[in-house]
Amino acid sequence: MTPEFHITRANLLLSLAAALLIGGCSKDVPSPQQKFEAQLKRAETGDALQQSILALMYARGDGVTKDATKAVEWYQRAAMQGDANAQVNLGRRYAHGDGVAKDAAKAVEWYQKAAAQGEENAQFSLGVRYANGDGVTKDPIKAAEWFQKAAMQGHELAQTNLGSMYGVGNGVPKDAAKAAEWYQKAATQGNAFAQYALGMAYAHGVGVAKDAAKAVEWYQKAAAQGDDEAQFSLGLVYVRDNAVKDVVLGYAWNNVAAANGHRKAGELRGMIERVLSKDELSEAQRISSGWKKGQILVREGKPATTSANARAMPGAISKKGTGTLFVVSKTGHAITNQHVAGGCTEIRIQGRDGVAKLLTEDAVNDLALVQLQHAVTDTAAIVSDPSKLRQGDDIVVFGFPLNSLLSSGGNLTPGVISALTGLGNNTNQVQITAPIQPGSSGSPVISKKGEVVGVVSMKLSDSKMAKATGQIGQNVNFAVSAQTLKTFLDTHKVPYSTGSSNFFSRERSTADLADEARKWTLVAECWR
Repeated sequence: MTPEFHITRANLLLSLAAALLIGGCSKDVPSPQQKFEAQLKRAETGDALQQSILALMYARGDGVTKDATKAVEWYQRAAMQGDANAQVNLGRRYAHGDGVAKDAAKAVEWYQKAAAQGEENAQFSLGVRYANGDGVTKDPIKAAEWFQKAAMQGHELAQTNLGSMYGVGNGVPKDAAKAAEWYQKAATQGNAFAQYALGMAYAHGVGVAKDAAKAVEWYQKAAAQGDDEAQFSLGLVYVRDNAVKDVVLGYAWNNVAAANGHRKAGELRGMIERVLSKDELSEAQRISSGWKKGQILVREGKPATTSANARAMPGAISKKGTGTLFVVSKTGHAITNQHVAGGCTEIRIQGRDGVAKLLTEDAVNDLALVQLQHAVTDTAAIVSDPSKLRQGDDIVVFGFPLNSLLSSGGNLTPGVISALTGLGNNTNQVQITAPIQPGSSGSPVISKKGEVVGVVSMKLSDSKMAKATGQIGQNVNFAVSAQTLKTFLDTHKVPYSTGSSNFFSRERSTADLADEARKWTLVAECWR
């Protein structure tokens, strides 16, 4: 289990606020002591933010003698007013006995107050407490629930812990695909353990399709951060897997791992040495002897091996593109574009084991119906009455544009329905202003009530528009209409659910829409 950890965005914001509020604009820059005295006066007015800033100054010794007890006192004042940042910091101080007597139960009490306000670090800390039985009765189910809340907000360590819990079935049903999905999110943020775990998943085909090149890619990232297990495993995959075999690199990485104290690396290194020529051994020792943290070992005169440039096996298929797919039935039916899923040898769903099946496609309306391998729990709701959609209605698009570059947790872009017909007055489409990028294809267009009102299909080509008219279109994007989608689903007898037809149904915040859509929206990969 990842240890409890607190470097909060809220603290970073407080530091910035302190600099802005205290620094002033005068040419006479105040001394640290003057800044502190000015902040003390602000805090004494009773403002919770100013009290939190003052607590931070006491904690760091900014303009005043460092005083953990005073820091606790001011955090307490702000926390009592409901300041979530102060509450999580107060919880941390009770947890570690910093400026106050160590009290695990008190730590939990303050974490709970902050967590109830959605503070992700408090949610993560509560997960740690329930996982370890520290200040509360040990409860892996509750631990997983709190990790889930923090992980959904992008908390890297919570995502890693959740991946571990799904991997072994601790507090949640054992689910290798879910484990890989959460490891992927944390690994993309740079967590070394998650990168190593994801490498293991790809190396052995656990929760994801077996892929030696992908295993190398993720092992390399963790190994470069100094993770000796990843260094050892990277050496092992270079020795064992013919798809990426390179015994020189296998020796080199085990040489690095052995130097970092890995107990099995020296033994494997000795075994590899027996099959190397004198020149190969010399090269392996040269490239590994000067290894520094942050470095990926490369053969002399050769590029690094990754999934993008690994040697392809004869007849092997490769990933040709990605799109977005959203689930519409409890039995695993999902929708994407025909131009995403059509013509693929395999449709793989990122973070899930096995391949999806293309059931049917409609090239005219650019729709494809896909069957996922496993049952699902969360599905989209299709708008019940598409005729009520109005020009100017607010919408959001949730999908995975530029998936290799942007957030692996999905991307939400707001916009409006700019026209109720599409290109050439096509009544099977609507026009939207939400920006569209490669990978957005198949994304759900979602109303403020959380109902799917369209499927992203295409954007007007800037180059073709310029060539035809001499003008460049600005944000001219199209989606398959909800009515066309419903007709497609009805024709193929898909048991989808619809949203409420109640005019007074509650509209949701964009943050809530993202939280919901993230549950039933996935990355579809086309392999051929």
